[in-house]
Amino acid sequence: MSLIELCVVLLVLRVPASTSLNMENVLQEINKRFISLPDEDVRRNNKILDSVLTTFVDKMKTKDPLFKAMFRRVFYGGSYYDGLRVGKPEEFDLDLLLDIPTYAQPVLMESNIPGFVHLQVKNFDGWMKQPEAKPGYANFKKLFDDKFFLSTEKVLAWMHGVIQITFNDFSPSSNGVYTFQNPTGTFKIKFSSSGPALTLHIAGAGVKMDVDFVTCFVFSGKMWPINGFKSNPFPSTKPEFFIVPKKPKAPENQPIPRYWRLSFQEQERALMEDKRTLKPTIKLLKKLRDNQQQSCIASYYIKTVLLHIMAQKEIDFWRKPLSHVFFVVLEEYKEFIKEGKIPYYWNKKNNLIGKVNAATLQNVSGRLTTIIKEVKNFPDKPEIIAKYLLTKEEYRSFLGETENTSGGVCPQPTTSNNDQDKSSCLLS
Repeated sequence: MSLIELCVVLLVLRVPASTSLNMENVLQEINKRFISLPDEDVRRNNKILDSVLTTFVDKMKTKDPLFKAMFRRVFYGGSYYDGLRVGKPEEFDLDLLLDIPTYAQPVLMESNIPGFVHLQVKNFDGWMKQPEAKPGYANFKKLFDDKFFLSTEKVLAWMHGVIQITFNDFSPSSNGVYTFQNPTGTFKIKFSSSGPALTLHIAGAGVKMDVDFVTCFVFSGKMWPINGFKSNPFPSTKPEFFIVPKKPKAPENQPIPRYWRLSFQEQERALMEDKRTLKPTIKLLKKLRDNQQQSCIASYYIKTVLLHIMAQKEIDFWRKPLSHVFFVVLEEYKEFIKEGKIPYYWNKKNNLIGKVNAATLQNVSGRLTTIIKEVKNFPDKPEIIAKYLLTKEEYRSFLGETENTSGGVCPQPTTSNNDQDKSSCLLS
């Protein structure tokens, strides 16, 4: 956007041009210095990760015939590949997409928990009699319970074993650490598991990274869930969706291993494309969340709020200055928290923050109200937002840089981050 176009927008909004321009500079500087990832680090880590991943997955195929038979592709998921990462590029989410043979007649069934499904194969015996099932699917049955429902526990146990035997091809060191060599360098790799993710801890060639392997199953558009779910906005270009072995919060008497969470990551990524200020706004909200220690608001909840806002805004909204977009979105984000409802974008029956303590949510919304009010009360001091977005160390660095570059001094915080009311994120 040109300076003339920006001034026209500011005139319409009746915001003093100097103030908004300064706010724009402040947010852009914060994004550049404290949020965005260095391009050089991104390129380096991508090269190393791609090399390690290719070598490791290829070895997994040689170690387990069932993995080789079902493996489709890797989906590079998570905030890093969505362009929403805040902080160093050291954590990566990779979905190993597996396929259930069509002949086995996999059927997705809605569960009693919105956003979660069960998968049952209706023709297991018939598939196992097919020539194509031999020898690759000899251990297929170990993934299912006695009613042929796909079991998260059994799938994760199987994948844990596949990764473990793959490590046997590498040189063992000590404390479960293995040495791994490929054309990009020599690496020390350790393996751990937590929830649905199996994590490779990689160190070498000047980097440290944690790579979460998430075992997912991929399905075509004809199996897209319908009752209560939004339709696929990209049926031609993004027809597939995934199920992920993430446990729901449910009574213990429920068959928890049968619950699989639906994932529409490819569609969500496509929805966020071509919206210039969308991703910087999400990253600013995440930075604010982190600095205010509001950990009960998961990154996916913030992303979901933006998906809802996107559905209500024209495309031109995202072409406006970042300062305008951020504060409009911040107001709306606060209202979601205040009302205690962030509906799952794909099925509004699922309230993502429904299990968060109501008092905690009120504290979070109250804090956001205070921040918004203070920024509005001091329109001639746009740098004031920095004290809420930045840590003490970052804020001091920002003050020094601002003094050097603008000749002015940013206002000192009236409330230190350590003195703020902290709200532990409790579950109801």
